[in-house]
Amino acid sequence: MKRIACLAAVAAMFSTPALATDSGHNWSGFYVGAHAGYDWFETETNDYYGYDHDLDGFSGGIQVGYDHQHPNGIVTGFIADIGLSEASGSRNIVDTGGITVVTQTRSKTEAYSTFRGRLGYAAGAFLPYLTGGIAWARQEVDYFQDFGFGFTTNVNETKNRVGWTAGAGLEYALSDRMSVKAEYLYMDLGSENYAGTWFGLPVDGDIDLTSDRVSLGVNFRF
Repeated sequence: MKRIACLAAVAAMFSTPALATDSGHNWSGFYVGAHAGYDWFETETNDYYGYDHDLDGFSGGIQVGYDHQHPNGIVTGFIADIGLSEASGSRNIVDTGGITVVTQTRSKTEAYSTFRGRLGYAAGAFLPYLTGGIAWARQEVDYFQDFGFGFTTNVNETKNRVGWTAGAGLEYALSDRMSVKAEYLYMDLGSENYAGTWFGLPVDGDIDLTSDRVSLGVNFRF
């Protein structure tokens, strides 16, 4: 549901009548900036661990990029960003079907980065765009399962997650050198294997990670 809401907001930005405004602004050049937003992550596993739960929290970081505006108004470029996230989540389950089993799952995403291409159209001071590329995040997983009588499952591991990202945004030029933007990104960070112990024996399981992010930012061009 939140993904549909994010896409609807992006579609509304692209359809605004203000896009017809022509200020003669040129988007070519390098820029640096900062952004802040909110992340919604989802974890899922089809293996041994009962790990499915959601993570969410605020995020923020910096970005650098370059745009080139072509004579027909098409804008192409790249953007690289890096930031910190406080997205975290947990899930506790108590199963009393014959034997009481307590399961506690927790994880958090500490940092992220993307390197993306950007394709947009210069509508005066407005720049609606599509973007996509490579995504990275650092995730900590903490999983504990207690069967009683000293028998437990334990996993505690932090891993780098690499995948892809795609999204859309709208940037608005406040002046020749300063602009503000709103952006939505979907990230698929693939499946990663996390190792632990079960009754003292080694076990492992694959955990999938995906994310939706909305953010606001500011860029300074030079």
